[in-house]
Amino acid sequence: MTYTRPMNILLLGLSFYFGSQFTIWLSIRNESPSSSYLASKAKEDSLNRSDSDNLEGPSTTRKDTNRNNAAVNSVLRKVDRLLHSQVAVIFEHETLLGTLLGSLIRESNSGLVDLIPSEGYFLDAGMQFGEFGAHMAVNAPERKVMMLDPSPKNVKLAKERYGALPNLEILQGGLGDKVGVMKARDATFEMQVGAEFPLYTIDSLFYEKGKKLAFAHLDVEGLELDVLKGAIQTIRQSKPIFTTEVRVYKDVAYTDELMNFIFDLGYDSYVINEVCGYPHMDYRNLLNIPRSMSLELVHSDTFNLLDATKSIFRLPVRKEDQKTIFDLVMPCCALGGECCPGDDINDKSCCSEERVKKWLDGNKPDVNLNYYTWKEPRKSFGRFRYRLRQRHGVQPQ
Repeated sequence: MTYTRPMNILLLGLSFYFGSQFTIWLSIRNESPSSSYLASKAKEDSLNRSDSDNLEGPSTTRKDTNRNNAAVNSVLRKVDRLLHSQVAVIFEHETLLGTLLGSLIRESNSGLVDLIPSEGYFLDAGMQFGEFGAHMAVNAPERKVMMLDPSPKNVKLAKERYGALPNLEILQGGLGDKVGVMKARDATFEMQVGAEFPLYTIDSLFYEKGKKLAFAHLDVEGLELDVLKGAIQTIRQSKPIFTTEVRVYKDVAYTDELMNFIFDLGYDSYVINEVCGYPHMDYRNLLNIPRSMSLELVHSDTFNLLDATKSIFRLPVRKEDQKTIFDLVMPCCALGGECCPGDDINDKSCCSEERVKKWLDGNKPDVNLNYYTWKEPRKSFGRFRYRLRQRHGVQPQ
């Protein structure tokens, strides 16, 4: 090991995890492959499958099974190419989140890291165009993936683009704290305001049907707390990893309540340090992991990489008497702050990109020490591992 090039390890890690995500087939057309074509291709090949009692014996069965597997792999590959094309770019807006999810799924599938439970569905709620759910379906073809969205338009588009994936289920509807009917309250629902759509709870979709949930991506337009209240039995039984989205300063009391609710479920929340909404720069995704899994994070190359590059960090709640989300995520965006003067938290100029960039000129964020120093990042890595052991309740040896 040479002490003159401290960046080698980090760069190798970056190239391994992020490089593979951006290897795009340059000859792909700027239009999505027809779902009907992909489905017909899979069906055509699957018709050639033989029953186990085929008179020509097991060799024919193996041949047809391999042919069917090849058809499924062809569908997975074509959808994956689509996700990384200019049609439905999986990492265009939430690069860290998309890469993190894919990498955690692959790590858990390897059997070397026990983060995502080995049994259970993946869920993409508020799927919009469906790229995250499709990304999960491609990376975990042995899992069932459920996607749902209130908008009939979004559901139709997702079925056209990704409906050929054999492990994908697409529903129209929303999530809440009780089963019923809901009306679209504004344009964010991407349907006519006032139009009705079915409302489910996570418990009604999973726990009450005897199904387990392994992972959930929740993007439900400020209804995250209601959704979690309708998921308590599923969470207690399955202990899934899940993400939530929050606009930190829109309603400070709500943000506080959401953080405390997740904490009381036995989870730690980690902020993914990238903006995930517009026009306000205080939108963030939170990755919520059972505290009982904290020690397992030590073994995750993905998590270690994101921590080393300051792309993710844990958010304490007020009861822990430490810095909270309001100290750590864009404090200038609090109402009346430098990035949000005035008295309207929803004004487009509040926490706008222009104001935040101006604020950053005089308030430089913490730098990635791996780029500039040798000893300090290693001390930081040691503290990171020590804190994870503390979260798990295991003291370092």
